[in-house]
Amino acid sequence: LDKAEDEKKVLEQTLADLEKSIEDAKESIATLTEEIAALTSGIQALDKSVAEATETRKAENAEYQETMAADKAAKELIGVAKNRLNKFYNPKMFKEAPKRELSAQDRIFVGQGGTPPPTEAPGGISGTGITYLQAAPVLAQVSAHRALDGEQVAPPPAPETWDAYAKKGQESNGVMAM
Repeated sequence: LDKAEDEKKVLEQTLADLEKSIEDAKESIATLTEEIAALTSGIQALDKSVAEATETRKAENAEYQETMAADKAAKELIGVAKNRLNKFYNPKMFKEAPKRELSAQDRIFVGQGGTPPPTEAPGGISGTGITYLQAAPVLAQVSAHRALDGEQVAPPPAPETWDAYAKKGQESNGVMAM
C-alpha cells in the first residue's frame, strides 16, 4: 500500500511537471506568435520604405540625367559661341565647320555632272546642331526696347572716366576673357 501511495505521489508529481511544461510551451508559442506578427509587420514596413526609396532614386536619377543633358548642351553652346566670337575677335583661333563628305554614289553622280544632294539645315538650339529635349519651358533672357506712349527718353550722359581711351596693343583677350 505504501508502495502504491509512493507511486501515486510520483505520478502526480510527474503529471504536475508535465502540465507546467505544457503551460510553459503554450506561453512560448503565444510569445513566438506575437514576435512573428511583429516581424511580419516590420518586414512589410521595410518593403514599403524600400519601394518609396526606389521611387525617390528613380526620380532623382531622371532629374540627374536631365541636368547632365542640359549641362552638356550648355557647354556645347558655349563652345559654339566662343568659336563665333573667335571668328570676329581672333580669326586665327576660329575653327571652320567641317565640310560635308559625299557618299561614293553621290561622288559618282556629281562627277558625271549631277547636282549634289541638298544639305540638311542644322537643327537644335539656334541652328547650332546642339539638341536638348526638355518638357519644361526654356529660360531665355530677352530684352525689348520700346517707347512708352510714344515718349522717347534720351539716355543720361556717360560717366566721367580716368583717361582717354588708349589701345593696349596685341592683347586680344577682352571679350574672350569673359
